[in-house]
Amino acid sequence: MRVAAAALYIEVLADKLVPVFGRGDRAVMALASILNRQMCLAAHDGEKLVGILGIQTTAAGFIDVQWRALRSCYGFSGSIWRMALLSFLHHEPMEIEAYIDGVAVAPPWRGRGIGSRLIAALERWAVARGLEMLCLEVVDTNSQAEKLYRQLGFEVARRQTVWPLGSLFGFHSSTVMIKPLG
Repeated sequence: MRVAAAALYIEVLADKLVPVFGRGDRAVMALASILNRQMCLAAHDGEKLVGILGIQTTAAGFIDVQWRALRSCYGFSGSIWRMALLSFLHHEPMEIEAYIDGVAVAPPWRGRGIGSRLIAALERWAVARGLEMLCLEVVDTNSQAEKLYRQLGFEVARRQTVWPLGSLFGFHSSTVMIKPLG
């Protein structure tokens, strides 16, 4: 499941992840080696993974960055700058929130409500753990996702630029959105 999740995550969230991990088998294996499968929700069509939602709380996150794992894939110097980029992308959640690290739905399955159902499942997961809100960031190049999040009850908390790394990542700003629970 980790390899399939990593491949789907890199494919769908390429703007964020390709500058860090690259493309191809090495990128998929590097990401797979740091995924925490306890911190995600998945959608399947039979045996095929068609959607995944990464979760981060103060306790743990879906992408569990580990120096040793990155170093084994990219070497010492390659790991240093990757750790720096990953720290730039990192969101430190508050005690009361479940942060959505990413929602990735395979292209053939988009438009079928999979992302919405994953978010609804996360709401139930968060409420069961006593969390009070969901939080996510959506990049300026993904207006369709922002529209979906608004329809699901998320509100804009703030907009922020990603300067000076915007041209590296392929987007220039992100919108932080929150959804109170309960």
